[in-house]
Parts: sequence; structure tokens; C-alpha cells
Amino acid sequence: MADLSEIISKTAYQLLKRAATKLPPEIKRALQKAYENERSPTGKAQLKAMLNNIEMAEKYDMCICQDTGIPLFFVKWGLKSGLTLDIRKPVMEATRKATLDVPLRQNVIHPITKENPGTNVGWGMPYIYYDLDPETDYIEITAVPKGFGSEAKSSLVWIVTSESMPEAIMRCVVDNTLAAMGEPCPPTIVGLGIGGTGDIALHLAKRAIFRTPLGSPHPDPVVAELEQKIFKALNATGLGPMAMGGDTTCLAVHAEICGTHTAVVPLGITYQCWVARYSTARIYPDGKVVYITHPE
Repeated sequence: MADLSEIISKTAYQLLKRAATKLPPEIKRALQKAYENERSPTGKAQLKAMLNNIEMAEKYDMCICQDTGIPLFFVKWGLKSGLTLDIRKPVMEATRKATLDVPLRQNVIHPITKENPGTNVGWGMPYIYYDLDPETDYIEITAVPKGFGSEAKSSLVWIVTSESMPEAIMRCVVDNTLAAMGEPCPPTIVGLGIGGTGDIALHLAKRAIFRTPLGSPHPDPVVAELEQKIFKALNATGLGPMAMGGDTTCLAVHAEICGTHTAVVPLGITYQCWVARYSTARIYPDGKVVYITHPE
């Protein structure tokens, strides 16, 4: 096998490039379906502009949105792969190269001094989330250029357990979405993290956004029912594409749960804008790379 560090660097670069310039097929299908079903002329025009944007980005190999976000990576490390490596260095190399070559906007700054190295690397960025999987024999990497229009509308709410949880959660999500208006660039994917601690709830909400297939239900039927009720409630608000009015305010609602304290339940709410950029690949022990969301 070729050098694992080099394989990861090349793969991470490709993932960032593909995510920034081409939406996953399931997202394109969801937007196309929303366009076909939209009854509002204004909403339909907004969705048509989005579809044209996607087409032009693919045609000219350019970024779909001027805000290419900050680089996040979700890594699932299969313990049966036998592979070991500190992947931070190759991922940083990939991010520097993608920033220069794609190019990605130079977004990452020092949070206090606002120093900008121009590489999207530094002070913990690119940020890598890790999971260990004892059942798989590959490394799965997902690159997410996370834009901040939607990120800035994230919220953490605390719900006392004396309330009816389904009703309280739905009320909080609908109120938060209406308050956000067009800033998250709807139609969005809504990620919910329910339970745990405050930081766990927001972490689960972020992970929930990128569940595939899009719109697939949570395995717990209670959670799945809540997802569907919130999905219908949000699309019944009439907020619509870019908050200009219409039938499609969100493309999906994904929720994840965690055991929590008997007194109060944290609810993390996060959004992914219509430019739902993510790209996933798997690296096998023999060096083979398989691109999942953007097959070659």
C-alpha cells in the first residue's frame, strides 16, 4: 500500500473540493422535488435559482456558494482495518491545498485577534470529530465545509421535564426557525440533539444534520414520529425558500438522543443551509479509496 498519510491527504483534498463544488445527488433530488411541488411563484423562483446555481457550479467546477465555511471532518475509524496514524497533519495539508487550489475562501481567523493565516488552518482548525467502530475494516472520512449563515442560528434550549417533551421540543424548534427567518438560507436540514448535557446536545444536533439517506427516520419510533411532526410543522409555517414564502422551509428534520438528567432536558438546534455540502469516502487497508457521496 502507498503511504497512508499521502492517501489521506489526497482523499481529504478531493472531499473538500467535491463538497464545495458539487452537492450530493440526494440533496439535488430533494431540491428538484421541492421545486416541482412548490405552489408559491416566489418560492418556485427561489428554488429554480438554487438549481441553476448547482448546475453552473458543476459546469464550471466552481464553488456553489461564496461562503465556503470552515473545514470540519467526521472520521469513523474501523478498528478491524489495522490502520494507525495521526491524521491531523495530512488533513491540514489537504486543507491548505484546497484553500489555494479550489479555491476556498480564507475564512478561519484567530477568535480574539482576528489574525487570518490565509490557509483555513490554525487554532484547532480543521476540526476533526472521531468515532471508533469495532465492526468495520476501513476509515470513513466526511468533509463538511460548514457555512456560518446557518451555523449562526444554532441554539441551545433547556426544557424542564415537567413539560410535555414532544410539544415543548416542537414549539422551541418552530419558534427558533421562524426567528431565524432567511438567515440560514432555507430550505434547511434541521439537526436536533435531545438530551445529554448542553455540549452533547449541540454535538448530536450537528451530527444529525449529515445523517444519510436524507430524511431517513431515527430507529426509535418515538423519535421518528417527532421528526415527522416537526418536519410537517415547519413546512406548514409558509416561511418557504429563503423565507420568501412557500411550501418548503426544510428538506428534512433529523434528531439524535442521549440519556439525560431527570430535571431538565437540553435541546440543541442546528441548521444546514440548502447548500448542504458534505462528501464522504472510505479508505481500505489495501489503499483502495471509494467515494461514497460523489462516486467517480
